[in-house]
Amino acid sequence: MNKSDQKQYFLADNLKAIVVSLLSVVGVTLLLAIVMFVFIREQEESRATEILDNVRVVFRDAEITLDYLNALPYQTCEMDNLAEMRKTLFRSRFVKEIGFYQNNELLCSTYLGILEEPMKEVKPDFYTQLGDAFWINTPLQLFDKQATGTIVQRGRYNAVLDMDSVIGYSYTQDWQLFYNGDQFYHMAGNPSLVGSTLSQDDMDARTGYFSLQFIQCDERYNHTCLKVKSDHGRVLDLHMGKLVLFVFAMLMTAALTHMLTFNYLRRRRSLESRVSKGLKEHKFYCLYQPFVNLESGKVIGCEVLSRFEDEFGPIYPDEFIPQVKEQDMTWEFTVDMITTAMRELNENPEIPEGFKVSFNLFPFDFTREGCLDLDFVLDMNVKNFKLVLEITEDEQIATHSAVKHIKSLKSKGFLFAIDDFGVGYSNLSQLKTLNCDYLKIDRSFVMDMEDNSIRSSLIPHIVSIAEGLNVDLIAEGVENIDQCNELKGLTIGFGQGWLFGKPQSADALAKSVQGTQ
Repeated sequence: MNKSDQKQYFLADNLKAIVVSLLSVVGVTLLLAIVMFVFIREQEESRATEILDNVRVVFRDAEITLDYLNALPYQTCEMDNLAEMRKTLFRSRFVKEIGFYQNNELLCSTYLGILEEPMKEVKPDFYTQLGDAFWINTPLQLFDKQATGTIVQRGRYNAVLDMDSVIGYSYTQDWQLFYNGDQFYHMAGNPSLVGSTLSQDDMDARTGYFSLQFIQCDERYNHTCLKVKSDHGRVLDLHMGKLVLFVFAMLMTAALTHMLTFNYLRRRRSLESRVSKGLKEHKFYCLYQPFVNLESGKVIGCEVLSRFEDEFGPIYPDEFIPQVKEQDMTWEFTVDMITTAMRELNENPEIPEGFKVSFNLFPFDFTREGCLDLDFVLDMNVKNFKLVLEITEDEQIATHSAVKHIKSLKSKGFLFAIDDFGVGYSNLSQLKTLNCDYLKIDRSFVMDMEDNSIRSSLIPHIVSIAEGLNVDLIAEGVENIDQCNELKGLTIGFGQGWLFGKPQSADALAKSVQGTQ
């Protein structure tokens, strides 16, 4: 992968990471917004419930007070009655004043005492289902009608209620307390939230879930209800700290998601990751480079070469082979390549029986017990191919365990070739011990033949070594006819290189075979 490709992939990965981070921020924002809204709505509903609970406590206190007084036998405003009224007022928490009525006239009260002239009862604002009469924001006689209060009358007595201490007032009136019985009446709060009578459908209807508008009614006094239309400024001030954390969470999500995504994409594009994925998903494929009988020019065999390409482009053998070794997947890689090649060559009817098929093996695998179990290859060899195992010259193949494995495989019918001969570790004694069938002359010797270099002058010596060991020679890297003719003059039997064909598919190899018959 060149620098230009790396730069393009870097920009592409960065762009993808930005998109993923934006999507993550949107997702986290929606999730946190929902959680935060549910929390705020629960708080607002709890606030409404608290107001209604306080109203219920006042009403219940007045109810108990009035029921107690009405149970007394007093029918006139006598001193004993007035004394009992004052005692009851003292015991009450939320009743500020108690009055006694007779014939719809106020005769006395706990603070005013017995009135010199009875006061005519004013028409109440509304009656509850329990028959109680309510006056809302009514001028109080006690304060010469300069102050107002909520009054409830039941039977012969009425009570002035202390509503302000339990409802409370704030600089924002974003709620309205109202009575919605036979008639609608505003009781406290912001009178503009509910402007007229609400039907039962209106009462039952809920606003959208993502809204801070709702109506709650008291469980006991179910016609006493509260509508809330939360003031956004108050809510914002109340939850400013959470909003700061909210923004911080979004920024952290964006940064963390971008970092993780970018690193993942970069790692996914790394050589190590691509090779590892290719091995696990069997993405390596086979190409076949023919080798020919130099005398007849016929294609009599091929070397199986592994190749790899994914969505990011090709990886060449000099890059992925070290990775395969580093990941300790050499034997799995070898088995995968041999299986693929045998299947493709067997399935092609143009590949003849007895064809030489050469596989490259890792020298290290010859030193490990349990490896090199190649019996499955013999089972797949339905065309009786001459199976050649190529081993690069390496000090590891001279060990006792390696020699033992090589002898075992030769006894099963496998042939052996020393690859890249002339540039490795083998000496004459080791070659005799290995008892190989082919020596493959390294391409560097063949490429230097036209320059008559010192390296190319060693080829006749290699020929002498091969004759002394009674092994065949295969010259690698043959690229032109002059090299071919000179190799034939040196009595080298086989050649391999671009002159005879580049690495190719099984179908192309079959055409090459047919073209030289």
